[in-house]
Amino acid sequence: MNTSGATAAAVAEPKSVVDRIIGIFVSPRATMEDIAARPTWVVPLLIVMIASVVGGYFLQDVIADNTITQMKEKNPNIPAEQLEMTAKWTRVSAWAAPLIVTPIFYVVLAAVFMFVGNTILGGEAKFKTVFSMMCWSGIVSLLSSIVNIPVMINRGVMESATSLGSLLPSEGDKTLLNQLFEQIDLFTIWWLVIMGFGMAAVYKFSTKKGMTTMFVLWGIYVVIAIALKSIFS
Repeated sequence: MNTSGATAAAVAEPKSVVDRIIGIFVSPRATMEDIAARPTWVVPLLIVMIASVVGGYFLQDVIADNTITQMKEKNPNIPAEQLEMTAKWTRVSAWAAPLIVTPIFYVVLAAVFMFVGNTILGGEAKFKTVFSMMCWSGIVSLLSSIVNIPVMINRGVMESATSLGSLLPSEGDKTLLNQLFEQIDLFTIWWLVIMGFGMAAVYKFSTKKGMTTMFVLWGIYVVIAIALKSIFS
């Protein structure tokens, strides 16, 4: 009896911040169950924000150069002063914007998934729990940055090295196939899987239902993103 009680207590013991960070990569299901039971969001959101700022800092020149190139393509006669000012502000916003954009992104994303989980799928969860799940799942972006930022700097383009789009020739950048392949990224798929475990844990869904929900929503996003890009490009 004592042994059983000790085992139950060990299972229920909360994970530390470090355990959760490691667990997101090596044991996402168990980690998401712990997060759903004890939702926190400050630490993971700060980590993701700091990573975004650092990434923007290292990529500021690449982002500015790509922006200037696109402006010149649309208007070859654009004044040099305007290009210089745009480059300056683009470099600043590359690392400063994530301080505002990142938390807004996760709030909106959590609201969307809460609507789907609570209203469409008939589950029940509080915003804090869904928001916590979203913030912790974003930890996978750290590894994505470590892998992709050096490659982007070396290539001078804002294209993920871990997407299928990187396999296509540069002249296919504006084709429908290339836009689709750019969305199929190793770290995006990994993130979706982690969030699938998260949805299952937060809403007490089966793992299959959690994963299906995430990939269906991702498919809808891809269709809308490609359609909008085709319209406004």
